[in-house]
Amino acid sequence: MLGLSYGLFHSQSQDLAKIAQGKYLGLQSISDREKNLFGYLALYDLGKTESDKKKNKLEYILFDKNLNSLSTGNFESDETAVEYYPYLNSTKQVVITPSFKIYDFAFDKSFYIPSDFVINLSDYQIKKKDKLEYDGTNLTFISSSKTNKEIKDDNKDLKKEKGYKLYSEIVELDNGQTIISEFKDEKSGSKDIMVSLFNKHHQKLWEYRFFDKDHKNNSVKFKVANYDDDVLIAKIFKYQEGDPEYYFMVFDMKTGKPLNKLPFPYETHLYITLDSVDGPINSKYNTDKKLTSLLKYSGSSTNIEGFVKLTYDKSLNQLSFNEINLQDIYKDIEELKDPFDSKDLDIQSVNFLQNNDVFVILQKINRRKNDVSDLVVMDYDPDMNLRNIKTYPSQKNSTYLFSQYLNAKKDLAFFYANTEKKNREKKWNLYINTFINGQFKQEILPMSSENNFVIPYNAKEGYILLQELNEKEKYNKIRLERLNY
Repeated sequence: MLGLSYGLFHSQSQDLAKIAQGKYLGLQSISDREKNLFGYLALYDLGKTESDKKKNKLEYILFDKNLNSLSTGNFESDETAVEYYPYLNSTKQVVITPSFKIYDFAFDKSFYIPSDFVINLSDYQIKKKDKLEYDGTNLTFISSSKTNKEIKDDNKDLKKEKGYKLYSEIVELDNGQTIISEFKDEKSGSKDIMVSLFNKHHQKLWEYRFFDKDHKNNSVKFKVANYDDDVLIAKIFKYQEGDPEYYFMVFDMKTGKPLNKLPFPYETHLYITLDSVDGPINSKYNTDKKLTSLLKYSGSSTNIEGFVKLTYDKSLNQLSFNEINLQDIYKDIEELKDPFDSKDLDIQSVNFLQNNDVFVILQKINRRKNDVSDLVVMDYDPDMNLRNIKTYPSQKNSTYLFSQYLNAKKDLAFFYANTEKKNREKKWNLYINTFINGQFKQEILPMSSENNFVIPYNAKEGYILLQELNEKEKYNKIRLERLNY
C-alpha cells in the first residue's frame, strides 16, 4: 500500500491491469493547446498484426478527467512509430500522434512519416488520419506517407520532365487551412521561393513570393509563430544574394498581403522552438485584439539563450517583442555566476497567467556531467520585467514533473520529485509548489510503497493522479487524489 500524508484525499480510481487484454505500454494525459486537461489515454500492445508482421495492433482506453471510461478500441501502429502521444485539437477531437527516430527520417531510405489517428468524441470512432501530398500545384489526400526513396524517385522523375526538383513543407493549421512553403531546385540554384495558403477544400487562396528575381544564393526558412482567422505571423530567415536577414512578418490571412515586418537582432543560425518538458508549451495567448506568442531562442555563436514574447496589436497594426535573456539572470543565481563551468539552465515549463504575466520554471544543469539540481522559478510582468525569482534547493537529479493552472489561470501549481537516503533505504518525496496571489508556498509529501512503483500525473485542478505499478504482480491502479492547497 501507498503511504501518504494528510495533504491528500482519496477520490476516483481505475484498475488498468484488469480492463484491457494487451500488454500495458503506458498512460498519457490529454490536454488542448492551452493546457486544459481533457482526460487520459492508456495504451496496450496486442502483438503483431496478421496482415503485416512489421506492425503492431494497439489497444487503447480513453478516460475523461474524472477517470470515467469513455471508449475502448484498437489501431495498427506504423513500424516507423516509436511512441504515441495524445492531445485535444481545436475541433475537440483526440489526436494520437506518433514520434519517430530523427536519424531514420534523415538517412533511412525505407522510412516514412507514421500516421496520426483521430478519435471523434461525438461517436468515439477512431480512424487513421490521411496525409497531405503537394505536387507543386495541387494539394491532395493520400492514405499514407511515401518513403524517403519514393520521394527521391519522384524528384528524379520531375527533374527529367521539368528540369527541377520540388521541395515543400506542409503545415496544417487548426482552422482547417494549410500553409505550404516551397522552392524549386534547379541546376542554376533555387527559384520560385514562396509560401501559399490553401483553404479546407484544398483550394489555393493566395501565394507570396519572397524574391522579385531568382539568384543561385537565394533561400528562405519559414516557420509559423502564431495565427488566427485574420492574420498569420511567421519567423523568417531570408538569404538574398549573400545577405542574411532574420525577421518576423505579419500576413493578412485572407489576401497574403504583408502587413508588418519586425527585424530580430540576432545571428542567422539562431534556433527558435516551441517545446518544453510539458510538451507543447502554452506558447499562444490570443484575444480578438491581440496575438501573443512566447518563443524560445538559443544556439547563437555568442551563446545567447532566452525567450521572446512576440505581440501583435491588430487595431494598431503594431508588432513588437520583449525578451528574457538567460545570460542576464545568471548573476542573480549563486551557482551560475561566472565562471559556471558548464552549468546552465534547462527550461522546464512556460505559462501565461490570466493577467498576461509569464511564469517560467527552469532547472540548473551541469551539461558536462548531465546532472540536474535546483529549480529556479521566475515571474515576469507583461513587459517581461522580473517581478519575483525563487530557487527551490533539491537533491542531485531531482525530477521536474508538470505544472497545473489554478483559479481560472490566475495562479499556478507545479510539482517535482526528490529521492532521499535514510538508513540505507531510498525514499522519495513529492514537492507541491503553489504560486497564489503572488505568493510562493511549498508542501512536501513523503511517498512510500512497500512493493509498487508510484508515478504522479497531471490531473484536473486541485487534484493529482497517482499510479501504483508492479508488473511482476500484475498490479496497475490509478486514482485521483484531491490536494489540500
